[in-house]
Formats: sequence, C-alpha cells, structure tokens
Amino acid sequence: MVTLVTGDIAALSAPDVVARWLPASVSAAAPDGPRRQPFLAGRVMLAAHCPDESLQALTYNHHGKPAFTRPGAPFFNISHSGNEIVLAIDAFAPVGVDIEIERPRKAWPRIAQDYFSAAELQRLKALPDNEQLCAFWHGWTLREAVLKQRGGSVWDMAALDVSASALNAHNLYTRWHHQHPCVIAVCAAHPFDLAVVTMT
Repeated sequence: MVTLVTGDIAALSAPDVVARWLPASVSAAAPDGPRRQPFLAGRVMLAAHCPDESLQALTYNHHGKPAFTRPGAPFFNISHSGNEIVLAIDAFAPVGVDIEIERPRKAWPRIAQDYFSAAELQRLKALPDNEQLCAFWHGWTLREAVLKQRGGSVWDMAALDVSASALNAHNLYTRWHHQHPCVIAVCAAHPFDLAVVTMT
C-alpha cells in the first residue's frame, strides 16, 4: 500500500496551519520567494501523516531528495503543480510521485521529442490530435515519478527508459491517479494499491 495525500498549497501553508503543525525551527527554515509556500505545505503534510518522524532531522541525497534519518522510517516523496501538492508515503521502499495540472503547453511536442523514447513518440503520434496532450502529461508524470523513485535528477530524464520491460527489470511498479484538473503518477519498488487521502 502506498498512501497518496493530496492538498492545497495555499490552505496548508496558511500561518495558523503552519503554527499548528510545525516546530518553529522547521518553519523558520522555509526558503523565501516562490518556494516558501510549497515547502511549508509539504512539511505540514509530513507532520500530519508521519507524526513519529523528526522534520528537523531530514537528510538529502545529492539531487536534493529528502528522507527521514531514523532506521525503519517510511519513505516519502513530494510534488506540486500550481496550487496542488501531493505526498506519497511508502512504508517499505523508496517511492516517487509527480503531479501535473493537465494544461495546454505549446512546446509539448518539442519536449516529447527531446525526452521521450522513439516507441513513446510513435504511440503518442498515433493518437487522435485531441488526445495527444493528455497522453503527453501521462508520459511526463510517469517519467518524473520513476526518476524520483530512483533518486535521480531532471538531467537524467532523456536517458530514462520507462518501457514495461525496463520497469520490470528494475522491479518498479506504477499507477496513475486522476484528480481534476491533475494527473498524478506514483512509482514504487513493489506492487501496490493507492490509498488516497485529501488533507484540508
């Protein structure tokens, strides 16, 4: 089972919510600028859904992916798009999650050309025109979730193989969750069901 927590960044980063859930040292560590609200909202979600873990003692890999330091602690990953934020929690193994608002993007064909495999591009182009943008976002979130599960960076995106055979070879499993207007992809190192929770 992987728990998927969804939330609203503006609501979860409101001062009264932050004061309720976060130690002063954690909220004080939030960066300034546009990253501040997503940081606070993500830490509030962690505090609410991983209450036994210390938010002051997170460690980060060389690509900046955070993790709890306590042996046996759950694994987690956070993603946000616009005002939407998601937290994936896996008790057993590293997990990756990506959320994207399904929105028009003029450059999506070029992005797909740069990052998708030939087989992915072929499947994408074979779809009716009115289905291609949606399929692009599905493909992009899948690649992001797999990359984040493996602890990589966006610089590894073009070389990433997300074919069924490659995922099977690495014992990786994926699922999508749709929550209008967003598509969310989750990747874990074992078969899983999603338990979806909305935090308000």
